[in-house]
Amino acid sequence: MGSLVPLQAEVVELRVAGEASKALGVKLNEVEGELAAKTEALKLLQADQDKAQAEVNKLQVEKEFLEKQLASKDAKIEERGKANQDLLNNMVGTFDEGFKEALAQALCENPGIDTFNCNPSNHIVDGKVMPLDLGE
Repeated sequence: MGSLVPLQAEVVELRVAGEASKALGVKLNEVEGELAAKTEALKLLQADQDKAQAEVNKLQVEKEFLEKQLASKDAKIEERGKANQDLLNNMVGTFDEGFKEALAQALCENPGIDTFNCNPSNHIVDGKVMPLDLGE
């Protein structure tokens, strides 16, 4: 019987090893399941990232287009502002020339009159030459 004890111990060891192996197999299956789930989640995240990157690229193109439109409109506004200023300067020059011509005609028709206070920024109030108040 003395030879059975080592065999019984070996059988017990094999059973323990078998159960440990089963436990490791179960754990391995769990880890593989978690890995598969995480791999699938990673694929979904990568797909979401690809969609987000495509949207970012689209928005970047749209932003660049809008910036070009804005620059073009700013240039047009500046060009129109210069044209308006040129027109205003031309109108002021024409008005000054017309005033000087009218003043020269008045002097020609009425020699010796005092035109010292006569200028385009004055007007007549109650028969007197007064500074023009632009707030009126």
